[in-house]
Amino acid sequence: MKAFRKIVELTKPYWPRIFAGILLGFAASGLTGAIAWSIKPALDKIFMERRYEYLHYLPVGVFFLFVIKGFIGFGQSYLMRSAGMKLIRETRNRLFSHVIYLPLSYFQRESSGVVISRIMNDAQKMNQLVSGVLKDFVVEVPTVLILLGVAVYRNWQLTFVSLILAPLIAFSARKFGKGLKKKTKRAQKNVSFLTHRINEAIAGSRIVKVFNREDTMAGKFFSENQKFYREAIRGIRLRQSGLIVVDVVTGFGIALVLWFGGNMVKGGTITLGEFGSIIVAIYMMFSPLKKIGEAYGDLQECMASVERVDALFDTMKEEQGGEKVQSFQKSIRFEDVMFKYSEGSPPVLQDLNLEISKGEIIAVVGRSGVGKSTLVDLIPRFIKPSGGKVTLDGRDISTLDVHSLRDLIAVVSQDVILFNDTVRENIAFGRPGATEAEIMEAARLSFSEDFIRELPAKYETIIGERGLTLSGGQRQRLAIARAILKNPPLLILDEATSALDSVSEAIVQKALEKLMKNRTTIVIAHRLSTIINSDRIVVLDKGRIAGIGTHSQLIADNSIYTELHHTFAFTGQPAASGPAGVTKETGKTLQA
Repeated sequence: MKAFRKIVELTKPYWPRIFAGILLGFAASGLTGAIAWSIKPALDKIFMERRYEYLHYLPVGVFFLFVIKGFIGFGQSYLMRSAGMKLIRETRNRLFSHVIYLPLSYFQRESSGVVISRIMNDAQKMNQLVSGVLKDFVVEVPTVLILLGVAVYRNWQLTFVSLILAPLIAFSARKFGKGLKKKTKRAQKNVSFLTHRINEAIAGSRIVKVFNREDTMAGKFFSENQKFYREAIRGIRLRQSGLIVVDVVTGFGIALVLWFGGNMVKGGTITLGEFGSIIVAIYMMFSPLKKIGEAYGDLQECMASVERVDALFDTMKEEQGGEKVQSFQKSIRFEDVMFKYSEGSPPVLQDLNLEISKGEIIAVVGRSGVGKSTLVDLIPRFIKPSGGKVTLDGRDISTLDVHSLRDLIAVVSQDVILFNDTVRENIAFGRPGATEAEIMEAARLSFSEDFIRELPAKYETIIGERGLTLSGGQRQRLAIARAILKNPPLLILDEATSALDSVSEAIVQKALEKLMKNRTTIVIAHRLSTIINSDRIVVLDKGRIAGIGTHSQLIADNSIYTELHHTFAFTGQPAASGPAGVTKETGKTLQA
């Protein structure tokens, strides 16, 4: 009943179509019963009464009955399967709409393969609820009841004898169904791992190849695939074991009918026509019984997928907040901010107090892992403080509408995310509805115009997944163009040039200077000149602020900054762009 209620809930929008399919299913069941019913009068009339002229009409009548049944079956199957496809479409739409609004913390703890598998594989499995399970129950259950009625009407004693082991079918279906559901859950989980391995290998193909790890990645995939195979095979064994019971009961039932029915015909208790009608009805009845058993197995597999989909729907969406914010007027403040990733983990940030005034350029420096990226991730509410609060013009950002808050912010990071679309669409992603002139101006200000002109289709060029047809500097400039087009008052630069060569870095730095003009900018150290020319520099150490001041102030009295500055001067670029730098004097591993 729980499964039935779930099916009704999921298929509610498609019930007009399903109801029409149910009516056709009843008609198909009725025709099946009519075929079994007609056996007695046909056999008695032709062979008992020797009216052999009817032999000319019997094949024609049977043929037309099956033709009509075929057309009805087509209509019923089409209606049910199309409803199933609609269920897949709407479930995937709802899942994707839900996933896109989940907090970033969800994607940090859950692999992409799991999410993709639930949207694609589990949603696909739910199609079986309508096009398989519901269709079979709608058609086969009435068929069984009608054929049973025909058999009972002809001779209830003989029918009862044939069904003496029928309860075994229900018992075996329930017993094997529970195990099948567990096996299906495990198999679907392994499909998630397979999807993750594929996604991981494709996304990291450059690294896989440069380290010659193709065999290693293939081995991991083979291992996950073997686990899926084992669980799938166990599920197949369980399903087929249940069907064996149906076959055994069918064979036993037919054998009893032949034995007892044959003796009843011999003794004159029933006519040959009655015997033929019963044997056909019972034989035809066991076939739909087998399909019902298969449908029950399908139901268990589908419910495993439904539970996985429901678990994803139950994941809380990102908090949207309430009060809309229109502008940034005064300052951003961190008030006693503390952050840690989980209850038992050590804090990444603690006792952090900082005010950033409008129009300021703030550089954040520190060794690797001190919480620089965590600090800036708090501003657009990618993560929430574990303690304290972040305010914008005096208002706690946790109470603000998250979309209006992020409208005020642009982020340019070292990990540039571009989409497998045209250059135009990637730039316009910063502001949907931007005019052609505005897109081209953003390209000009970001120094992207020259390389765009050299592309095969210029602004209409498809740049490939993650923009991998472009160089690192070109991808970075498109990201800057996207931020320029958005034109936000607040800019976050998260090591935006750390992965570039010196020539590309120089071009991108010019673009960044254009972007930073007249904006409040928070820079995670990406270039020595930017740090020195910042209004203030924030030095982080072990999750705390270890110093705030100008370059000259910090170089004079802050040993951590002096050490970091030496690393910049010694390497000519931030230590974060490669392996952590090692100073000659201290031998300490440092990263700006």
